Amino acid sequence: MPGAAKSALGALAALLLAPSPAVGEYFPNLLLNGACDAAGFLNGLRFEMKGRTYTGAPYYKATTRNEYIYWDPDCGGGGDGQQRWIIDDSEPDTTKLRDLDGDGQCNYYARFDSTDKSKPPATAFWKMNCGGATAESRLIVLADITTTLTTTTLTTTSTTASTTTISSTITSSTTTKTSTSTTSSSKTSTTTTVTSTTQTFTGTSSTVSSTTSTTSYTGTSTTRTTSTTTTTLMMLRLTGVCPYKDFLEGLTFVEEGYTASGARYFKAAEDEQYLYHDYDCNGGGNGKKRWIIDENLPDVTQTEDLDQDGACNYHARHDSDDTYGPPTAAVWQIWCGVEWVNTILHLDMVSNYTYDDGMDESNSLKLRSYFKKSCQQKEYMNNLQFEYQGVTASGSPYYKSVSSDEYMYYDPHCSGNVSGSARWVLDSDAPSLTALADLDGDGNCSY
Repeated sequence: MPGAAKSALGALAALLLAPSPAVGEYFPNLLLNGACDAAGFLNGLRFEMKGRTYTGAPYYKATTRNEYIYWDPDCGGGGDGQQRWIIDDSEPDTTKLRDLDGDGQCNYYARFDSTDKSKPPATAFWKMNCGGATAESRLIVLADITTTLTTTTLTTTSTTASTTTISSTITSSTTTKTSTSTTSSSKTSTTTTVTSTTQTFTGTSSTVSSTTSTTSYTGTSTTRTTSTTTTTLMMLRLTGVCPYKDFLEGLTFVEEGYTASGARYFKAAEDEQYLYHDYDCNGGGNGKKRWIIDENLPDVTQTEDLDQDGACNYHARHDSDDTYGPPTAAVWQIWCGVEWVNTILHLDMVSNYTYDDGMDESNSLKLRSYFKKSCQQKEYMNNLQFEYQGVTASGSPYYKSVSSDEYMYYDPHCSGNVSGSARWVLDSDAPSLTALADLDGDGNCSY
């Protein structure tokens, strides 16, 4: 098919898929906040629903910029990708099943892995490109802005005033008569004697009467009523696990949404760990309902065997019919290396959560004690404070220690060889702000 014809066909398909305004229809518009500084231009953008993609999922466009939110079953197009919501500067192709931006890879601002294509989550941790080598976890809030069209009947009332003029002639005859007339303007009286005279008076009397007629006009007046609702999500901090599962200790599980049973499910803000309710963990039809802590993302379209492994493999379980939420303190069975152990686990509510990505309010980084005894020659770098200095030619930020000549920067090819691997570097040499590769100019990867 010629390119122009294909483009026209795609445009026509997008037009046909777009929702047409109708009285009483709900328009799910979204207000975005929570993006990191590198993508701060996204904060405060209002996204309006523009239509639906080939899968039937809605997609959104910012009202003031060419930024989009859409669901893509496979952003790389290879057939083996993860289903996810995407924030991108490319408009999705509504005629394609996968790789909706058509770039053959997964390039975007942010992603949220989800099998639920009905709408993006109101509040969730997204993986966002914040200028670093790896995506950072950011709490993105998509506040719901409700817009409703209403019909108003307009009634107009008109009043017509009419004046009726009546002319009359009064004739009186007398032979000899004395009459008194009064002139109202001067308030004086005059007496006159008339003999054998006919007196004729012609005057005008005015009567004003009002008639009211009512005319009704019915039309449609479009009234947009908007309200913004921010979802308050449940956040639970896990404590009490056995040493074998110490990587779970202190994790904060943040509400992600609901599964097919109507139960909440949660994801740890710090790791790929999940908390969900399963009617039957192996799908055999005779299992017990329970809350589960697992490393596998639950399938929110299922009520049984949500991790789809056909078995009951997980970190811990608590048998319960209650789908509202897991207990705040209860006995769980947790796998502790050699056997299942009955352990009291606490899931305490937290009112707020700040994800520690290593950056403080002054936009600086603190290098924690990662250099242990096995690398004593580098122990002097422990706890160095690195301050943001600017960006290099690739657009990546770079940092300098406040107390020594140590630098942290991103180098696409540290030796200058285009076949080299991109990496973040800790180095005593300041990076070049004009070079695209080998930023320390040494011709090799020494740092």
